[in-house]
Amino acid sequence: MRVPAEFSHAAAALVVLAGTMAAAPSAAWAGPTYYFSDCQAGAATTCVPGDDARPGTTPDAPRRSLSALDVNALPAGSKLLLARGGVWLQPTTLLLDNPHATAQQPLVIDAYGSGDRPWIKAPGLQGAVIAFGKYGNTSYDGGYTVRNLKLDGAGSALWGVFLVHNLHHVTLENNEITGFHIGIHSQSRGPHGVTQVLIRNNSISRNRGMGILGQFSDSVIEGNLFEANNTTGSAYSHAIYLSGNEAGGRHNVVRNNLLRGNSVVNGVCTGGNFTLHGQMEDMLIEGNTIEQAAASRSCRGISITSGYASPEWFRGFVVRRNTLVNLGGCGICVNAAPGIVVEGNRFFSNQGKPHKGVSIRDDGGAGDDPGHGPIVRDNVACFASRMLGQELVSVNVPGAVLSGNETYRGAAATAGACAR
Repeated sequence: MRVPAEFSHAAAALVVLAGTMAAAPSAAWAGPTYYFSDCQAGAATTCVPGDDARPGTTPDAPRRSLSALDVNALPAGSKLLLARGGVWLQPTTLLLDNPHATAQQPLVIDAYGSGDRPWIKAPGLQGAVIAFGKYGNTSYDGGYTVRNLKLDGAGSALWGVFLVHNLHHVTLENNEITGFHIGIHSQSRGPHGVTQVLIRNNSISRNRGMGILGQFSDSVIEGNLFEANNTTGSAYSHAIYLSGNEAGGRHNVVRNNLLRGNSVVNGVCTGGNFTLHGQMEDMLIEGNTIEQAAASRSCRGISITSGYASPEWFRGFVVRRNTLVNLGGCGICVNAAPGIVVEGNRFFSNQGKPHKGVSIRDDGGAGDDPGHGPIVRDNVACFASRMLGQELVSVNVPGAVLSGNETYRGAAATAGACAR
């Protein structure tokens, strides 16, 4: 992959990390495998419940509940497999804080058999369905994989997954996470923070607040669907809301995700889609699609902006080859991001309302980085109408380098570079 000269050395290393993170070699699997089956309301007609009196070491004689096993005493490489088509009611949090798991030999929770994903229902749960550590955790444990599950908060539970303070090497893959206030919540604290997290190919949808909230470092969010999150349309909630502080917010990639119909009330987007605040460094935002049918001015696409009273900055950022459809006041909204590269993005609007594709402003607060020297190149705007107030690039910071940006209007906004 060619890395622009403007891309920092740390961000270049991040590209290598992002391409190889999930493909690291591992030793032969060492731990035992346990099987579970429960058949609560909504289970497949073929579901056969397990029995916690059994050892659960074969798929034809499974246990029933994960709580019947001390998961944090299991050796590295252990697998907990849930029957497809099964349904569990979970009244309490499953705590994962296993000192034996490693990045090479993770503790794995997965599915077995055929049919729908194992469905874990947690109506009214005032915590997380799965929490990686307790609040105040400083143990820096790591090596967990959770895949092929449906986590369902039934519209009343608090969080689907909680990554707590000091944690490394977590993979969340091919899950459905729905019906919570926050789908995935991550809080980084010293001395290590939450690092090496891979969130891939999940459906994170219909959560009443946010899809993902929190801080990560050296992590990748890719190939996920974020749909119909933030059901109140609040300007303070978003499909993805990432932040940075002294313990997190460095060397991350967000790529190839689809954000569709988030923050919508009565058919109109009024809140956030993908928002970043705080102190963040070396970020690649690439190949994402953000779609709305209609939007008010407060509906933003990718918002890399200051929002706190403390000093903020966004250093070493690259935003490229994203597609943004029918957003509000701005598609890519930026301040406090010195040297940011915004390239190869496409903006579509058929709303006939004022809209800026790329808006880079010098309106940060006290202590924020000045946003000088942005590079904005090879972006395309496709505006179905010809109204005033629609523009591709609006930059009012010093040292900007602008090149190759093209705007198409009317009939030209549906062909050529604007073809979808």
